[in-house]
Amino acid sequence: MSYSYDLAGEIAIVTGGTKNIGRAASLGLAACGATVACCYAEDDASAKETVAEVERAGGTAQAYRVDLADPDDIARTVEEARASLGTPTILVNNAARRPRQKIADITPADFDAVFAVNQRAPFLLAQALLPGMRDKHWGRIVNVSGIDAYTGSLQRPHVTSTKLGIVGLSRALALEAAPWGVTVNVVVPGSINTVRDHPEWYPERDVAVQGHLERIPLGRQGRPEEVAAAIVFLCSREGSYFTGQELMASGGYWPLTRSPWYEY
Repeated sequence: MSYSYDLAGEIAIVTGGTKNIGRAASLGLAACGATVACCYAEDDASAKETVAEVERAGGTAQAYRVDLADPDDIARTVEEARASLGTPTILVNNAARRPRQKIADITPADFDAVFAVNQRAPFLLAQALLPGMRDKHWGRIVNVSGIDAYTGSLQRPHVTSTKLGIVGLSRALALEAAPWGVTVNVVVPGSINTVRDHPEWYPERDVAVQGHLERIPLGRQGRPEEVAAAIVFLCSREGSYFTGQELMASGGYWPLTRSPWYEY
């Protein structure tokens, strides 16, 4: 996907930035001229492949392995990126844990593990990067939520709590950052055709996708690049009058839901 936005000279940090939506966002931001710090958890091969793809297209990227559940590791990664690339002015919080567990089986440790990555890490990263954005009087933060934050999701009370919580966090940050010329927004993916790291968390995936297609007004799953297009726009200068907003990339599934028994 090609873009005409100019982000030359900007430094972006993208969490979960080497696979699926995060990878597409990393590629899109780099295509606009931003230097991208692609953060990832474990898959070194995917990280190298993402950086190589950015470089083949003429962009600049560097991969950073980080444990988003560890505040000290987050701080270390931010300092390393700042030292090697410059002051980050774009933050895309895309990484998330989405285990599926029955509510009776969720322990406090399980809940905390999801909260640490899905909500605390975005807060800590924003907290670390906002001073630099304030000093430059320009910055972009995009937090990636999920449609199940609005619809609910079976066996995911901890996940949906954090995904809706990220909306509240974004609104609060947007109010505080607005006087500095910094925008904070949320992109909400619907059913997106991605490769899952933990397929055991999605035993119903094939059946569920077929059933959901009937309820999506556009009649299909989305592609990671289509979600990334929204992220890149909100990070661009053209998106400068959007803040505190939730942009649904859901094929119309929210707030619309097509009745599967209706004859179109």
